[in-house]
Amino acid sequence: MVGYRSNWNLDALYNNDIGQGFVFCAYSFKYGVFEKSKIHEYDMNEVLSRSLIDFQFFGKKASGNINKGNLGTYPFHPAANLDDDQETDIYLTNNIKKAIEYQYTLGLKNIVIPNYYENDNLDKFLGIVKSINKWLIENKRSDTKYYMSIPITHHTIIDADKIEKLLYVLTDLDIVFDGYYIVCEPKPENMQKVSTDYKYLKNLSRVFEVLKKQKFRTIYAYANWDAIIFLATTDIDYVSVATFENLRNFNIKRFLSSEDGGASKGWYYSEKLLNLIKAPLIDLIRAQNGIEVIRNERNIFSDDLLKPTYPWNNNKQEVHKNYLLSVARLLTEISAIKDLAKRKEFVISLVDQAINAYQELEAKGIYLTFESK
Repeated sequence: MVGYRSNWNLDALYNNDIGQGFVFCAYSFKYGVFEKSKIHEYDMNEVLSRSLIDFQFFGKKASGNINKGNLGTYPFHPAANLDDDQETDIYLTNNIKKAIEYQYTLGLKNIVIPNYYENDNLDKFLGIVKSINKWLIENKRSDTKYYMSIPITHHTIIDADKIEKLLYVLTDLDIVFDGYYIVCEPKPENMQKVSTDYKYLKNLSRVFEVLKKQKFRTIYAYANWDAIIFLATTDIDYVSVATFENLRNFNIKRFLSSEDGGASKGWYYSEKLLNLIKAPLIDLIRAQNGIEVIRNERNIFSDDLLKPTYPWNNNKQEVHKNYLLSVARLLTEISAIKDLAKRKEFVISLVDQAINAYQELEAKGIYLTFESK
């Protein structure tokens, strides 16, 4: 699934056959936009029929204090009720129910149940999950699938005991959710795009494995290309492949404070390196005859980006569509291998090929650093 933020994402599916559907983020769309007949030149009902909506309740009321985004335009979002001092469990669950009912009015048959980021009190978070599940037992529609949002904090994902506690509740026999919309805070090291923390990789892999074994559908939201690793060990049902970087790594700060990203000409995602390369480095790689080492095959967007005259800019759609096509292709290729043992071997072979590609670059005197190392 493609994380939706601009008309490029619609074009990516309808014109370029990238992905299977869309995830709309409330941060980027004002309340009322989904009731319109069209979105850009596309029929809204057709688009919504293959879409999920993430209402991003993560920051609770604090999201109303940021000067960007549209979360406060939704009357059932906590960000819209800053004057109300109440933020009890009852208040939170009532807002969640209203968000579910709003999705009914849009005709959605796949409902993402919003939930909150809770860094300090896992029991409180699980209490809300239980409360919504209890309500859903009596109000569930037979023709609708329900995905409970599970925002996993960094403190939780690196703690195996907390993960077991979380999974114990999520797989309880009384649970009636059809699946889970998994959001996880990776916190990569400084100057890195993906986390290489073993506890993060191991514990998040276990979350997907256990949920799938218990017959729940799984959606990995805010995924980066680290989804390759998680998909190697289990059949995740959907992975959201976001266009922009702030939708590829979940960070609670985005929903608590106003942050501006630094200037960038963009990044080139290389399937051969399994990594991003900063745009200004492309000319240096070309000068050392290294373009063929990083080139994505059968990718028209890659072909454009690697032309010597390409005017790099992070706002150009080719920059993002190259990433979308490359990562979606890798994920599709991996998921097509049904035997998990063979799937792991295949992913390991991808990593080995990437290591060999880096060695080939270094043999040419090309040494990539920081995010691209």
